Amino acid sequence: MTPERNAGRTLNRRDLLRGGAGLFVVATASGCGFFDTDPAGEESSSGAKGKEAPSLRERVERGELPPVEERLPDSPLVVEPLERTGVYGGTWHSAMLTQEDVSWLRYTLGYEPLVRWAPHWEGSAATEILPNVCESYEVVDGGKEYVFTLRRGLKWSDGEPVTADDFDFAFNDYNIYSELHPDSIYALWLSQSGEPARFEKVDDHTVRYVYEEPKAGFLEQIAGTSGVVMCLPKHYLRQFHAKYNDDAEGVAQDAGMNRWVDHIVVQADPWANPELPTLNAWLAQNEVGEGPSVIAERNPYYWKVDPDGSQLPYIEKMVCEVVQDVEVEVLKVSNGDLDMQLYHFGTIRNKPVVAASQEEGGYELIDFVPSTVNTMVIGFNQTHPDAARREVFANKDFRIGLSHAINRQKIIDTLFGGQGHPWQCAPIPGSDLHDAEMGEQYTAYDVDLANDYLDRAGYTERNGDGIRLREDGGAISFNVLVVSDYADQVDALDLIRADWREVGVEVTIQRMAETLYWERVEAGEAEASTWTGGPFDIRTGAGGNHYYLPSNPRGSSRFASEWAKWYTRPGRDGTEPPERIRQQLELFDEMLVTFDAAEATALARQILEITKEEFFYIGISTPPTEYGVVKTSFHNVPDSFTGSVAYQAPGPSNPEQYFISDEA
Repeated sequence: MTPERNAGRTLNRRDLLRGGAGLFVVATASGCGFFDTDPAGEESSSGAKGKEAPSLRERVERGELPPVEERLPDSPLVVEPLERTGVYGGTWHSAMLTQEDVSWLRYTLGYEPLVRWAPHWEGSAATEILPNVCESYEVVDGGKEYVFTLRRGLKWSDGEPVTADDFDFAFNDYNIYSELHPDSIYALWLSQSGEPARFEKVDDHTVRYVYEEPKAGFLEQIAGTSGVVMCLPKHYLRQFHAKYNDDAEGVAQDAGMNRWVDHIVVQADPWANPELPTLNAWLAQNEVGEGPSVIAERNPYYWKVDPDGSQLPYIEKMVCEVVQDVEVEVLKVSNGDLDMQLYHFGTIRNKPVVAASQEEGGYELIDFVPSTVNTMVIGFNQTHPDAARREVFANKDFRIGLSHAINRQKIIDTLFGGQGHPWQCAPIPGSDLHDAEMGEQYTAYDVDLANDYLDRAGYTERNGDGIRLREDGGAISFNVLVVSDYADQVDALDLIRADWREVGVEVTIQRMAETLYWERVEAGEAEASTWTGGPFDIRTGAGGNHYYLPSNPRGSSRFASEWAKWYTRPGRDGTEPPERIRQQLELFDEMLVTFDAAEATALARQILEITKEEFFYIGISTPPTEYGVVKTSFHNVPDSFTGSVAYQAPGPSNPEQYFISDEA
């Protein structure tokens, strides 16, 4: 996802990042001299720093912590800094967009999966997967078994040892525990038969997951899906679990919650419960929503070191301010108040002010290549509870007619600075699944053709206001839900509303907060709703796949929530989809258990052929490149990131090796 190097120029951060796995070096304590107490023999580029942060050394001297050699595992993970060895200290000033933006905390402070992506992203099928919390891993029997060897001496942030029992607890007592998952268990933990995988504790430092058939995408999901929990601190969470505490319900009620199953989920979330022991480089000191900022301080038991054997992270703490709208975030960026920031603000409309303030704010722009496939997609609820509306939305000719009625180039020129080209919800160029025909179909702006399709759909009669009528005589008029914070989508809908009015379809735009938006959409109440399309992920079956088939009751709820419920909760919920959609879901199931990447890709193409035929979403245009910012005093940050949801930028770039220094 990063540009090729130009011959003859000097190396910059992007060039160094292209080394990918080279940022990681697995070494033994004896080989690196991790536990030397004298300053490093060779000073770093910013001076000698010792084997731990001064703040931790002071706590050791006061008797509050054991020595650093007792806090690190036997074989710490050695992280090779991107540009140079850093120095200790400083505060990372950051921001999150409302309390809902917890993913920013996960990506910056909490990306510590069992295995992780290499820093340089080449897609989920090609990017190397490296050991992280585990010291090594092995894929056995063609993908039926996954064996992980844990780091001896690894400790939770409270100093307690991490053992196989913590993995056992996470799998059997949390991930597949029936009372915690009354509706369904996450598909990652299930064999194709619907039975959970078998967890085996080989010994205190070795665990095995065994499936009935090859579990394609298992490692990719562990490395790249937010919320996948492989390891939980049993010594702490058992007090909230009814299996281990007969009074778990009482504990929950004392905390103001009705049931223990609801309480333990909150207690297992480090952003809702700062007391939870974690493996993260920084530890939250307050819960999200308690105060105007989330403050996180270094973990004294963090288990990674730099090549000098100095314990990471370099930065002392993060202060992440909770802002209520994007305009405030833009103001903070342009004032130079944020040290390193991605997401939300990096749009075309904000770029003039952000770019103009670089010198005064003391920051640089970095590339942020979006993972989305569209600036905006509009989904029509084909399983809407009202039969008359459902009939209209399910009419493919109706959707094609509305697509041809949109003047996409006007939207591109007006809102996106002329960047991008008309495009549907389809994999974009650069994807293994790119299909120009799928992306360009029905994108021509042609009012006559739009009217022909709407007539062909059966809506030839109009009322006195020129609005087309349904078969029951009702006017074809509907609401489109859009999140208020997505200003580009709101403005695009204003232009589209006029286009659709010209062909006899009336639209009302309903702006709302994201929380309310999802309540309405997930409940199946939305008539039409907007979002941005995502890429189809062959290996994990997660990510944006729900844009292309009804595979996820939440993600697919804009166009077919009832079909998705039928698929994920067979026999208990939802509405059976048409035969062609059932065929598509069968192909998807086959892809999920196909371990060979080439065969899985071929199945993905068959799935997308059906998506092309069904035309679920109307798209607008390919997304322009976005951007983030980094202060000139903030080092070891790549100058380009992928916005892929699976990658979780900036997590795989190792934020623990970022450092702050005025030295260029």
